[in-house]
Amino acid sequence: ETILRDADAMAKGKAYFRLGGSAHSPDHRFLAYAVDERGSEYFELRIRDIATGEDLADAIPATAGSMTWAADSRTLFYVHMDENHRPSSVYRHVIGSDPATDILVYAEADPGFFVGVGSTQSNAFILISTHDHETSEVRLVDALHPESEPRLVAERKTGEEYHLDHGDDRFFILTNAGGAEDFKIVTAPVAAPGRENWQDLVPHKAGRLILHHTVLKRFLVRLERENSLP
Repeated sequence: ETILRDADAMAKGKAYFRLGGSAHSPDHRFLAYAVDERGSEYFELRIRDIATGEDLADAIPATAGSMTWAADSRTLFYVHMDENHRPSSVYRHVIGSDPATDILVYAEADPGFFVGVGSTQSNAFILISTHDHETSEVRLVDALHPESEPRLVAERKTGEEYHLDHGDDRFFILTNAGGAEDFKIVTAPVAAPGRENWQDLVPHKAGRLILHHTVLKRFLVRLERENSLP
């Protein structure tokens, strides 16, 4: 058994302490994690060497508390919080480099939209998502090539949401596009994921709300709610 973080011990003597998100590097050598020690909801991102239990010098301020590793276990993507406390941009950090030199990967110009970062279940793609309460948009970065430019899946369209996962040579996309008020699942080729190539896999059914989906090696799992029951 290895204790990766002991929040009680880390909080000792502090007036405020809160853990944010955490993520193992693919090789499990490092643990990236976030903490807020002021109650400001600006999280400092830290990187711990799991073998030694010591944090590296890389300490990144003013993040949203979430992060995602690239496949090389050296590159980390994270969300920056601006002066208005909006998660507004995604940066790329390489272990051992000065956080002040981190590369801006994407910045959202619309103040009504918020930015998030994650990855597909396959870990093949970094997902950069932008959204408000009714509209979403996703960009992709190849996890094997973290320095590559983000690739837009489909331009935002007011009132339409979409969320994607990946399996083999296809994306599986949960969306309410085309009047699918209770959502449907479509597929699109990895090479051309735009709306013009979306094909229904799980068609829309009024009254059956599809809440979430996950792609495994041989299965697609989805969570539905019908008659108010999950």
